[in-house]
Amino acid sequence: MAGATNKGRTRKTNQDSIFYDQQMGVGIVADGIGGRKGGEVASSMAVAHVRNAIKNSRLIRHEEVRPFMINAVDNANLAIIARGEHDPTFAGMGTTLESLLFLNDRLYLAHVGDSRTYLYFNAKLWQITLDHNVQNFLERGWLKSGSLPQDWKGQALVRALGLSVHCEIDVYHKVIKPGEIYLTASDGLFDMVSDHEICHLVKSYFNDLKKIPEILINEANRKGGRDNITVLICKVVED
Repeated sequence: MAGATNKGRTRKTNQDSIFYDQQMGVGIVADGIGGRKGGEVASSMAVAHVRNAIKNSRLIRHEEVRPFMINAVDNANLAIIARGEHDPTFAGMGTTLESLLFLNDRLYLAHVGDSRTYLYFNAKLWQITLDHNVQNFLERGWLKSGSLPQDWKGQALVRALGLSVHCEIDVYHKVIKPGEIYLTASDGLFDMVSDHEICHLVKSYFNDLKKIPEILINEANRKGGRDNITVLICKVVED
């Protein structure tokens, strides 16, 4: 595993948070919602709650992983809301969340918001997660256009931690293979660097894992760096 975060070229602060531990098989990325106070608090709380839940668990069987991760993210969501209710300074704060847990030959991925996780394999890149935004939900018929305020933009988040006491979480489950790379990032990366360019850069530095996060961050900043940028790389190797 390798990861890095950067505030970008236009933001005054970095509202992204990242944690990864190769021995634990855990990687977490959260992106505090811009335009709201306390984004960096919400993202750091989300990361800390999920990290601690995993760290403090004695044994998680495969059939228990999905409910375990949902519960951990739910608790993080409620803690963020409670913090905002207790301190008006942080009222309404929110964050996205990508939480990866590798157990034996499997990946479990909890996803809320519009940060993304990709799979790179055999020189090709696939987006695993679906952005939880207005545009995607309208296209799939999960929202009706007439039910939305007129000023809502297509990229506005439909799901994120901190928005509601009910937080719907996508949990993905996949058998992993040696040679696969899982790339998790906040939107500061892929809003600036195309999937094609990301794929090319990962391919170019495939055998130098630790360089990839900084290489991708530098490219996003070279193209303008309009947002905070966080990148986490997890490479599956032979045991």
